Amino acid sequence: MLIENNNLKEKINKLNLDINKIQELKNKIKSLENDLILKNNEIQQLLSQNNNNKDKYEITSIKPGEKVMSINFVSMGIQEIGHFSLVCKNTDLFIKEEERLYEDFPNFKKYETYFEVNGKRIKRFQTLSENKIKDKDIIYIFIIEE
Repeated sequence: MLIENNNLKEKINKLNLDINKIQELKNKIKSLENDLILKNNEIQQLLSQNNNNKDKYEITSIKPGEKVMSINFVSMGIQEIGHFSLVCKNTDLFIKEEERLYEDFPNFKKYETYFEVNGKRIKRFQTLSENKIKDKDIIYIFIIEE
């Protein structure tokens, strides 16, 4: 009986050690899960920053019929813009390029303006192709005086 008692005590001690190891492993798993959550949050934050820093006007793909081109803006009357070049696609609406121009030259938002290329007035809601704007064309900005 004494030997059996000792055997049972040994088994209980061994089980207690196993329980302690299991608890340690559970704690380790919990700690690693927390680390994983923190790292995932950090990755999401870095991805978000990267997306915010990415040029929102970056040309990432070209579809059939689209051409990459450069257009140049020059202001008339106010010599604020000597030559300002934008890379765009022939299928872009002119208004989008105008918006990009105003991001770099916000003073022009104060004025009513119109644009001309090759002596013809540009229609803002038509594409560059529809306005017959070609690669390296110079677009003149005029301010309407009131």
